[in-house]
Amino acid sequence: GRWQLGAIFPPGERIGAVAPRWTLAVGRLAAAMEQAAAFFAVTIQRACHNSFIEWAKGDADVATYTVSSVIFVAQTVCVLIGWLLAYSGGGAADLAKCRDLSILKKFAHIGMIYAMGDIFEMESVNYIDSSTYTVLSQSKLITTALLMWLIDGTKQNIMQWFILFTTSSGMLEYVLVGKAKGGGMTFSPFGVTLALVKVVISCYVAVLNQKALKKDSNPFPVQFSALKVSWAATSFGYMIIKDGFMGDWNLFGEWTFRTVVLVFAGFILKTLFNQYLLKVLDAIWKNISEAIGVLLVYFAKVMFLGGTFDAAVFNAAFTVILACIAYVLSKSANKAKKSDIGDELDPARYPDLQRSLLSASRRRK
Repeated sequence: GRWQLGAIFPPGERIGAVAPRWTLAVGRLAAAMEQAAAFFAVTIQRACHNSFIEWAKGDADVATYTVSSVIFVAQTVCVLIGWLLAYSGGGAADLAKCRDLSILKKFAHIGMIYAMGDIFEMESVNYIDSSTYTVLSQSKLITTALLMWLIDGTKQNIMQWFILFTTSSGMLEYVLVGKAKGGGMTFSPFGVTLALVKVVISCYVAVLNQKALKKDSNPFPVQFSALKVSWAATSFGYMIIKDGFMGDWNLFGEWTFRTVVLVFAGFILKTLFNQYLLKVLDAIWKNISEAIGVLLVYFAKVMFLGGTFDAAVFNAAFTVILACIAYVLSKSANKAKKSDIGDELDPARYPDLQRSLLSASRRRK
């Protein structure tokens, strides 16, 4: 139809032959399908990740596996994946860089902070349910905005601040209504505090990681593996201290098939999907994906983890989603193209008219 061709081939675009036109159309369709598939897959995986943490506990109130062992195993596997990617992309030279102490030192402090974030995340779900944790994690938007304002001086406009306050109000409503009505929700002031501390850590370390990646010129697999080495080492140190010296030296606790699913389908897949989504889309869609995951985690809680549906709690979660998406879109709107009216009034856009006016003025002379 005419509308479909207009969407695929914008007006004014000239393609010499029919075959290149169809090739271009198929290419655009394939790219759109890849982006849609990536968005769908990452959104589902993000929702599953937080649900897996609660599901892996089974019927126990507190996980029988040790938190540190899950993080340690997951990050160790990520180190091996990074080495494999480095070797496949750059051969033995890039693989040697993965063990270069100078490169490892650059990312050591960042990996340590990331590991602490994982620890707070895993510990918090022992005190609050996965749905509550996912809603609280959306506070990273206002936390990031405040950190950017304090550290870099980046300001938000009035509309964006009001959207952020709406997000915070929705999260507070979710916690208060959910706590009052129960419905299988698990709340604890200590667990909420752990979740919020994890959010602050994530926002802060994301800024550090971005700066480090920009300053370092090594291939991404080298950077990735260097980051994961310190991440795994920190979690191992935490395991030795908490479950060794302060525990009974049962470093891994009791692992089941649910724990293995959590490690591979949760932490490892989350790491790989994060990078893939940023490659085929951008950070805006990544944040929208996380916001939609709030609703999916809530329904997973209701259907599979013993929760009951409550309209008031659902409405609070949905308010958080809409506010998050509105904020993300308001950020992207700042980078949007200027009004076409300004372009229409720009004389430089009409060279033919300029030439005709110049010719007329010369004839008068």
